[in-house]
Parts: sequence; structure tokens; C-alpha cells
Amino acid sequence: MWEVKYLNAELLDLKLWGEGCHLYQICQTGDGESCLIQTRDTPQESLSRRSDTLREHERWQVVHAERGVVQNLLFESTDEAEACAFMYQEIKRTKHPHLAGLFQTDAEAEQLCQVLTQLQIQFSRDIIPFEGWQPRVRVYDQDIFTVERHFGSQLPLRKWLTVPERINVTLARLRKFDPYNRYAEITTNPPIGSEATLSALEAQHGIKLPEVYRTFLLEVCNGGNWERLGHYWSVEEVMVNNSAELWNQPLPEFLAKLKAAKSKDWLKNPGGQQYPGLLRIVDWDNPVRDLFLTQEGYEVEIQGDLINFSEFSPEQWLKDFLDDIQYGLSTIEQLLAFLRSGEFIQDYAYFHSVNVARLLAETIGLDIDPELTNEQVMVMRHEIDHKINQWRIENMGKMWYNFGFNAEQVELRTQRILERLGYIYNILHP
Repeated sequence: MWEVKYLNAELLDLKLWGEGCHLYQICQTGDGESCLIQTRDTPQESLSRRSDTLREHERWQVVHAERGVVQNLLFESTDEAEACAFMYQEIKRTKHPHLAGLFQTDAEAEQLCQVLTQLQIQFSRDIIPFEGWQPRVRVYDQDIFTVERHFGSQLPLRKWLTVPERINVTLARLRKFDPYNRYAEITTNPPIGSEATLSALEAQHGIKLPEVYRTFLLEVCNGGNWERLGHYWSVEEVMVNNSAELWNQPLPEFLAKLKAAKSKDWLKNPGGQQYPGLLRIVDWDNPVRDLFLTQEGYEVEIQGDLINFSEFSPEQWLKDFLDDIQYGLSTIEQLLAFLRSGEFIQDYAYFHSVNVARLLAETIGLDIDPELTNEQVMVMRHEIDHKINQWRIENMGKMWYNFGFNAEQVELRTQRILERLGYIYNILHP
């Protein structure tokens, strides 16, 4: 993170935005907010509009405004960096609330609060008269990014998401940032979606599927490849590769005892890859594991000559898929945090690898040759830095939100950011 004392207005805007602040204005007055403005007025002129001999001097002022009118002068300087440093400290004295959830029921709000507690995130909960008295949950400052990352969706939540819904929205987020499956090889078939279709297949083959698996097929996907979990069959493949006769028998005694003991220990596999009462749901040559489900929906895993009975609840079993997507998103989320930080890519050796540079470039719309080497990426780092800062100006900050910069303004403000960051770099690394 850059040193506060070297900021200019554009960098301050990005820094505050990246730290989850929003109760401020840059280069314009707001309503009930602290504002950084540039003026030729003296302190008195800002309030009374009287003429003065110092009028020709450009000044940077931090003011408090109501409905666009300056009410109080908090700080003034002819030095932009000094005014930005004061503005930063002023804004950071206040917690900045973000709406995380606005629900129809108290039960939905309570579920979100429980998750926030588990994530060790501070929150507030109240009820507001919005289309009826609706429970509202808010979080503060940078925690909004953690919540957004955890749920994989645009906030605020308007309804509590089931695990299948969270899988779908998080997978959509992954595919948005990684459309070519370069960083997380997850390819899925569309969910069946029709209860009638699935019931007909069950009746045709004499195989009644576990409820958790039916939910997976109906709402998540009809099989597919999950990078860390393996390749799951479609329901048609499951039906063809399993025997109704074996499936409808009770578990073998050693597995029944393992289930009753609720033991998650790995045991020596007595032999074989198919047992009564188990439904195989992955490829025979699955590179990760051989995976089966019991009629109740518990998971049995075979790896070589070892076997394990995992007593997952249905939600825990489904959540494994959500965890796999979030694992694939982890590198992308690190890069999004980097984009919010205002740093140079050239200052971070970690970002010099081809894959990470390509992901970053694709996120901000910069074409990178798939055949690039690490050395070529190093040569391009100044061009990438320039594009990164263009992206920041176009996608972050109150100034972008309020003014909707055109291409010429974006270029000008990008240059101001690059010049100031270059100045900072020379000071910190003489």
C-alpha cells in the first residue's frame, strides 16, 4: 500500500474505495459528507464568497458539505498531497457501512448473521420500513469484499441462498474471470432441471437416487469435471454403470459397522470396487478417487486398498463443490485485491508469472499472447501497469462513479496516477 503523504486526488479516491470507504466525495461537494475540493477561494470565500487578494492561488480544501453546500472548512493547503493525507485520516475516522442483506424474513437475516459470525466479521442488524418492515444486515469497510467473495454474488442479498444457489452464483463468478478454464478446470453439464425426467429415469432403471444426489443433478449439474474432486458421471451414465440388484441390497457388514461407529478412519479395503448398497457416481478411471453414495446419501470413498465412510450431511456433501469453486477463485480474488490496492505489478515478483499476468490482463482487457514467456512478461510490466491503472480509473472510486469519465479524461487521470506512483517508487527505492 502506498504512503498516505504522497497521495494525489486520484490515488486517494482509489485508496479509499479499495479500503471499503464510501462516505466521501472527491472534487465535488456531497450531502452530509467530507469532501476534497480544489478551489481558488480563500477559506473565507468558501463560506462567504467575498473577494480577496489571494484568490489567484489554487487551494485544496477538505470541507463538510450538506446538500452540495459547504458548511465547514476542515483543512486547507496549497499542497495537494497534504490535503489528501488529511482527507484520508478524516475519512478513516468513520466506519463505512455497506448493505449486505435486505430480507423478507427474520430467519433469513439470522442465517446471514450466523455466517458473518463464523467469518469473524462485525455487523449490525436492524429493521427498516422499506416495502414493509424488512430486516437489514450491514457490514463495515473492507469486510464488504470478504462477504462478496464468500457468497460469490452481488450484494445485498435479497433472499437467503441455498447451497445449490451459492454454487451456481459462485461458479458464474469464476467463469466471468476465468472463461477459458485456465486456473480452475471445472466444466459441468447443465442441471437436469425436471423432476419428471429424473423420476422417469429412476423408474426405468429401478434405482432410486439419494435425495442429496437428486438435488445435485436437478439444481447444480448433471455431472461434469471438478478439478480437485474428479469427473462425475451424468445420471444416464450412473444408471448404465450401476446394478439395481446390488444397489437395493443392504450394506456389507463391515461398512454397516463403520457407519454405526460414525468412524471417519481409513480402513483396509477387503477387496473389490463395488459393494452392495453403494452407488458409484464417478468414472472408473477417475484420477482423484472412487466415490460412492449410500441410499441415505452418505459418502464412501475408495483410494487404492483403503476405504473410508464419511458421514456428511447432505448440505456438507454439496458444500464440497462450493469449496472447490472457491479454491479455484482464490488466485483471482488475490488479483482483485491487488487491483484495489493501487500497487504496481512491477513491484511484486509473484505477479510476474505468465499465468497470473495473463489472468490479470484478461480481467482488465489487455491482450497477451498465449505463448509469452516469463521474460517477455517482465518486459511488458510497464505496459501492464499502465493498463491496470486505466482499469482502476474506469472501474473504481467515487470519481468514476460520479463523473463517468470519457476516454480522454481516463487517460489524463491514469497518467497522474502513474506519475505519482513513479514518484513514490523513486522515494522508497532510491
